[in-house]
Parts: sequence; C-alpha cells; structure tokens
Amino acid sequence: MDWKTRLFQYLQRFWPQAMTGGWAEKYRAAVGALCGILFTGLIAQYAVNHDPVATFFLIAPMGASSVLLFALPSSPLAQPWSIVGGNIIAALTGVSFALLFPHNVSLAAGLAAMFSIIFMFALRCVHPPSGAVALTAVLGGPAIHALGYHFVLWPVAVNSFLLLAIALIYNNLTGRTYPPAAASEKTASPTQMHYQFGFREEDLNAALQQFDQIIDINRDNLKQLLEQTELNAYKRKLGEIQCYKIMSPVTFALDYGHRLEDAWEKLRQCPYPAIPVVNKANRVIGLLSHDDFMRHAKPESFAHVESRFKQLIRRSHRTHSTQPEVVGQIMSTPAVTIQHDAHIVHIIPLITTHALHVIPVVDDEKRLVGILSQTDVINALYR
Repeated sequence: MDWKTRLFQYLQRFWPQAMTGGWAEKYRAAVGALCGILFTGLIAQYAVNHDPVATFFLIAPMGASSVLLFALPSSPLAQPWSIVGGNIIAALTGVSFALLFPHNVSLAAGLAAMFSIIFMFALRCVHPPSGAVALTAVLGGPAIHALGYHFVLWPVAVNSFLLLAIALIYNNLTGRTYPPAAASEKTASPTQMHYQFGFREEDLNAALQQFDQIIDINRDNLKQLLEQTELNAYKRKLGEIQCYKIMSPVTFALDYGHRLEDAWEKLRQCPYPAIPVVNKANRVIGLLSHDDFMRHAKPESFAHVESRFKQLIRRSHRTHSTQPEVVGQIMSTPAVTIQHDAHIVHIIPLITTHALHVIPVVDDEKRLVGILSQTDVINALYR
C-alpha cells in the first residue's frame, strides 16, 4: 500500500458518517429539544421574577444536555443521574477552582475540567455537557462569580431537574422509554421472540469487560443491534425462504366450544402434536395438545392416568359442571403465531426458546392459513 492510499484512507476518517434513524425520529428529537429548552426557560424565568437574587435563569450547557436527553435518550450519558449528578458535581468543582485561583483563569478552567471528569467517573454520572457547566462557573464573569456556591443550586440544579422532568414526560409520550428499563426489570411476553444464535448474555458481558474503552450505547441496545446483525446474516445465508413456501395446509382446526371427547379423537388423527383453536373469524385463539389434556386430567400416579383421562373427556350431561367440558377451557393461550410472509429464520426462536412443536401461520388479517411443524422447518433448512 503506497503513501497516497494510506493518506486517502486516513483523510476518509474525517468525513462525516451516515447517521442512523429515520427522519421521524430526528424530528421527534428536535421538537423535544424545543420543548425542553422552552419550558425550562419559561419556568425558570417565571421564578426569577419572584427572586431578585437569581439573575440567571437558563445556562448554555442545557442546550448540549437537550441533545443527549432527546436525541440519544438510551445513551448511558443521558440518564437521569448522569445529567443531575454530572451537572451538580461539575458546578461544585468549577466554583471551587474559581475561588482557589481567581487570578489564573486558565489554570482554574483546566483543573475544573479535569477533576469534573474524575469525579463523574467515580460517581458514575458522566455527562459531556457538564464539562461546559464547570467552565461556566470559571469563565462566567463577575455576575457568575458573585453567586459563589449558590450557582450550584441556581441555575444549575434547577435547570437540570426541569429539563430532566420535561425529558421524562416528552420521551415517554412519544414512544421512547426513558429511562430505559434495566435488563433485570424486563419481562418477556409469551409471544416475544428471543434470538439466541451465536452468543449469550455472559458472552456479551465478557466482551464489554474486555473492551477497555467507554461505549456510548446502552447495553440492551447493543445486544439488540448484535442480534439483528446475526439475524440479517442468517437471512442472507439461508436465502429467501418465507413461511408460506414451506407450510402445510390446515387439515385440522377446532373452535372454542368443541367437545373434549371429539377434540381428542381429532388430535389422535392429526399428524401434528397440537391443533390450532380458532374463532368464528378464523383467527387463532389457542392451541390444543396432548399436554393440555394431561395437565387437566391431573393423574395422581401412572396407574390413575387412564381413569382420570376418561373422566376428563366424558360429558357430564349437567347444566352446571366444575370440570372442563369444551376445548376453550383447557387450550393453551395466548397462541404464538407467525406471519405467512415471515422469513424462516424467525421460526427458530419460537421452536428453541418456546419449545413449540406446531406454529400456526396467519395472513395479514391474522386469519389461519397454514401450519408449520419442526419437521417442515428442518426439511427446509436441509434442502
């Protein structure tokens, strides 16, 4: 590689990279910054009119904070403790060095920036705009210096809490969970897909520990990005295989009011271990399998299986009964389904994570159009 090529590659690093996210998200962030700064300023200005001491109602670093809180709300640098803790720590540090070195502004500014970063790392509240807060305390001029440590409370702390409150309201109202839930707080729904192809949680944790740099991305977002990358790679390797190309036609289906005795006979004749249960609109509302019968038969021992099973499926011929009478009373819900035009790779987590042997295939209107079994998927993968 000659020097011209190396120079060209080096200069390419300075070229702006394409930003992720659509224009709707970018407009959402921009409007959020407008709301955040506008209402923070209005509320603080209203308070100034009633407090002759508070001559400053809005400081410039809040503009930088608004970029993080509204454009990058999932970033570790934009979390509630980051903005509040970071700004307060930086303000305390800046005021302290401004008082220690009143005649050497450059030294005070440099020390304020350095120790602000150290303290923010130590207290886990790194917030880049806080560096500007520290410099504001040093370089703000006589009016800022006259406030002394009062500058920490007003306007820094008040501005930070106001902007944070608006970010909490705006982000959550516009579809961005803020602050993002920790992994331990998340509960997966029965129909949620989990892709576990190449790496596990412990692999990601180990990689993050080995990567000796600060990563400006939420851990869960990083995990989703890696999973989506793997998903796209599998789609590319497997080719265009949609569910409708490999599914089997619907030969057996039940409704909610189907009698258990008749349903058991159909289940015995069905080539699959489960039969979809549909409503009058042919939308899947559940699955009936052998496990459902055994779960409701509740045999006390192997010797009691036959008697308890017969008791379950036998009709009581009563107007009121405590035992299940129809399919809808013992079927498994909610039903996990797959879109007819979904790629085959989306079926894998349903089979592996949810241990599903049969997956109903639905159309765009959620109506049952086919059945996919583990055998269908395996055959398609090995064609």
